[in-house]
Amino acid sequence: MRRRRDLLILALLGALLYLPGLGLRDLWNPDEARYAEVAREMRELGHWAVPYLNGRIYSQKPPLFFWSIAAAGELTGGVDETSARLPSALSAIGALLLVYLLGERFFGRRAAWLAAAAFGTCFKVIWQARFGQIDMLLTALVTLGVWLWARGYTEKRPGFYWGFFLAAGLATLAKGPVGLLPPLLAILLFLWITGDREEIRRLRIGRGLLLWAAVMLAWLVPAGLEAGEGYLRQIVFRQTVTRYATPWHHFAPPWFYLTVIPGDFFPWSFLLPTAVVVGWKRLAGRLRPFHQEGGLPRAGFLFALCWVVVTLVFFSISAAKRSVYILTMYPAMALLVGAGLDLAAAEWPRFRRAVAIPIGIVVGLTLLIAAALPVLGHRRPETALLGGMAFAWGLAGVLLPLLLGAAIAWWAARSGAVPRATAALSIGMALTGLAMALYALPRFDLFKSARGLSRTLVARMAPGEPYAIYPRLDSTFLFYTHRYCVDIDSVETLRRTLARPGRVWLLAERDDYAQLKDLPPLIEIARDADPREGYILFLKP
Repeated sequence: MRRRRDLLILALLGALLYLPGLGLRDLWNPDEARYAEVAREMRELGHWAVPYLNGRIYSQKPPLFFWSIAAAGELTGGVDETSARLPSALSAIGALLLVYLLGERFFGRRAAWLAAAAFGTCFKVIWQARFGQIDMLLTALVTLGVWLWARGYTEKRPGFYWGFFLAAGLATLAKGPVGLLPPLLAILLFLWITGDREEIRRLRIGRGLLLWAAVMLAWLVPAGLEAGEGYLRQIVFRQTVTRYATPWHHFAPPWFYLTVIPGDFFPWSFLLPTAVVVGWKRLAGRLRPFHQEGGLPRAGFLFALCWVVVTLVFFSISAAKRSVYILTMYPAMALLVGAGLDLAAAEWPRFRRAVAIPIGIVVGLTLLIAAALPVLGHRRPETALLGGMAFAWGLAGVLLPLLLGAAIAWWAARSGAVPRATAALSIGMALTGLAMALYALPRFDLFKSARGLSRTLVARMAPGEPYAIYPRLDSTFLFYTHRYCVDIDSVETLRRTLARPGRVWLLAERDDYAQLKDLPPLIEIARDADPREGYILFLKP
């Protein structure tokens, strides 16, 4: 009964944090508008097995996220800004509940609340919960698979292992084999370290992979029949094996993820080292079987470490890196924080400085950022368009809840009230996240949105007139015009398009357009408000 009440409260808190104002701002690049447009074309064309973009097969991602956007569109009356982000928000709420369940199973109720607070209010989760990308859905499904495995492991009920492979199959339908490999490898590493060979046999990996493959084939077979062998080759090999082994963009050094975790897991990244050290001191050593005294916390701590290490190593090996790739290990980092803070509270005041000092750093850093925003805003040309220095001071004001919450947390931590400190810090971060989402981010539509130029284009162009986007396809214009554009893959293709008889419209990025030569005479119709980059709308009369 108490668990149900906790889960209900958590779901309500997650809904209050992630759902308000989902549709306040327009869809932004790089992914939001593209995925929303794919879902819109899915509904419009009725092709549910194979995604389409700009009227052509889109072979970069599997379809589960597009299906979820299309399903959300049934609730909102069509694919719009809200339906494009609703799957991410609901996935964040689901992942939040699963983190609590994992924390309770391994470490107890108090640690579960601490872990849920750390996961739900870190910067990256707040951002991804309100952004129309696949990764929050992927994280929820991976965490679901881990929770099902944890139930099977702790309750000695191998039937739950089938649930892990089923969840991994759905995660693969969301974003490829990364939904299977890192969590499975983390489980195997954990069982190998603990010497539990019998549990590895109970996993029945061969049969589990058959179930995982069955989930994939339920989509791949109809997709292959509709789109052909070329599509299967592209989605199965090029977008998975080739993209991982020999990528073609998003290059970064091997240590890249170590540089992004402090900001993306903020403010809990400053408490993560404390949690790991405290947990290691109390839970390290030879792991006892889970059913013995102290076995569950030891198993949970070691598994969370394996989850983090395997995910980091897996994605660091590939030359292509983006910060969202490691979002699937954020539940594990939150579990480490929850377990470590719970142990620190139980043995107070031994770890007083290890908790108070990191929170004090958060207070100082937040104060520094708040003070710097008006100074830096005064130097930015965008500030005048966004409302002048009043907006810069408004941004500084957005950080006040976090600053106050961190200050209260520091004071509480000094007296040993670690749960109260965690609550204050998480509430401050949540209120700052809400203020940012409701006040600050919608104003950046002035630079980030394609809605204005799209309206101008649709209002001025006659039916049947073509338009092109240079230098690459920008899905934001597809979404806000609801019209396909001419594919431009080179300057020569652009010249041929502009040489067509009749009027032709062109949306060109300013820097790239400035480098073009020998084009037909073009008339500038409009341009967006971005003073540095952005698009110009031209007409070839």
